[in-house]
Amino acid sequence: MIDIHHHCLPGVDDGPATLDEAVAMCRMSADEGIETIVATPHVLRGRWKTWRPLELSTRLEELRAAVGDSPRLVMGSEAFFTHDVADVLAANDAIIPLARGRYVLIEFAANNVPPNIEQPLYRMQLGGWTPIVAHPERNIVFQAKPELLVSMIEAGARMQITAGSLLGEFGPAAQTACETWIGCGLVHFVATDAHNTSKRPPAARAAVARLREIAGDATADALTVKNPQAVVENEVLAFEPEPVRPAKNGFFTGIRRFFGRS
Repeated sequence: MIDIHHHCLPGVDDGPATLDEAVAMCRMSADEGIETIVATPHVLRGRWKTWRPLELSTRLEELRAAVGDSPRLVMGSEAFFTHDVADVLAANDAIIPLARGRYVLIEFAANNVPPNIEQPLYRMQLGGWTPIVAHPERNIVFQAKPELLVSMIEAGARMQITAGSLLGEFGPAAQTACETWIGCGLVHFVATDAHNTSKRPPAARAAVARLREIAGDATADALTVKNPQAVVENEVLAFEPEPVRPAKNGFFTGIRRFFGRS
C-alpha cells in the first residue's frame, strides 16, 4: 500500500506527540504493508497552528533520519477547505501538495459542506492542481447527498476514503457509504488517515482484505497502490471509473451497475 493520508509528523497537530511515537507509527505502517507514506499534517485548520512548509520539511527529515528507508516518507499536507484555497496555493506558504506534485488533499468539516464550493475547486484546477477530497464518507452531508460527489468528480475532483471506514470504525453510515460509492465508481483512493499507534493506528491489511472482498483484486490494487503511486510520481491516475449516481435503493444496485459496466 501507498498511503497518501497519514499524520505521522511529531508535535504538529493531533498526530503523534513525540518523535518516538512517530517512529513507532512508521514501524507499524511497514508491518502493515505500507511501503510509502505521504505525511499530511493539517493546515488552515483553526484548532492547530499552520506550520510553514520549511518547518514541516525539517520535521520530516528528522523523522526520516530516525526511521530509515522503510517505509519511504514524502511530504504533503491536508488542507481545510476555504474559499480562497486557490490563492493560498498560489502563495506557496501553507499548503504542501501531496509529494510536492499537483495533487492537493482537501478536507471538509464532518457536519457540513459550505455553499459555493465549485468555483474555488475550479480555480484550483485552473492553477494546475487536482483536488482530492479526504474522507467524504465521514461527512453527513455527503452521506445524505452523494450526488454532490458525482458532480465534484465530473468537475475534476477525486475522492479518498479511510481504511478504517471500510471496517466500520467510523460507524455504519460511513461503512455503507464506502461500500456503495466503491460500487458506483466514486472512490479513487483508500488511505489510513492514521494519527497514532492506539486509537487511530495505520492499520491497512484488514481494510485491504475487505476491499478485495467488496471490489476484487484489480480495483483494490488501483485504490491502494496504482492511483496513490501516480500521485507520488505526479502522473495521471491509472484508475478513473465513470461515476454512477447511487440509486435510492442502495448498495447492491450500485454494485450491479458498476460491475455490469466493467
